[in-house]
Amino acid sequence: MHTGFASAGVCVALFLSAPAALANPVAPGVAEIEFGYMCQLESSEDVIAEDTIAGTISNIIGSPEFQRLGTTVPAQIGIEFGILARVLPEYEGPVTFQVEHPPQGAAGVTRESWQAFLSSSEMSFAGFSFENQYELTPGEWTLSAMSNGRLIYSVTFDVVEPVGSAIDALGCEGPALVS
Repeated sequence: MHTGFASAGVCVALFLSAPAALANPVAPGVAEIEFGYMCQLESSEDVIAEDTIAGTISNIIGSPEFQRLGTTVPAQIGIEFGILARVLPEYEGPVTFQVEHPPQGAAGVTRESWQAFLSSSEMSFAGFSFENQYELTPGEWTLSAMSNGRLIYSVTFDVVEPVGSAIDALGCEGPALVS
């Protein structure tokens, strides 16, 4: 998990016009937004995130660039998906990121969350990387950000069984780039 601020699957990083592939993104607090998937990003450090299955999130290195835009994501180890957003000034500051997904792990967890910061001057990334077999659960996955009880954004992804190797199609260096 990553979140250019989550590990065993969630991410957020500090550092763009929503594609038509998303039916109705809810993004009242954003100035710019982009979403899609890419090869798993390298992480710089793990941070404690008690409300995640792994118990940590991973800060990522550098500014992510999606290799595929949209909301359809192949469920394959080594794939990372998420949202890049720059918020409106009144939404800048500490936020709670949340991912809702089909049941995972022995406890059947369906919601994970962590704290981070969103900027009105830089794009920030929040996402999820498939690092473990139990995470490969097709279905609807919703990534959202909230601040002081106000929704900043919410995007629902359709995680699907991969047709062929998404890793090979993206040109990733290996099945998992976990550090």
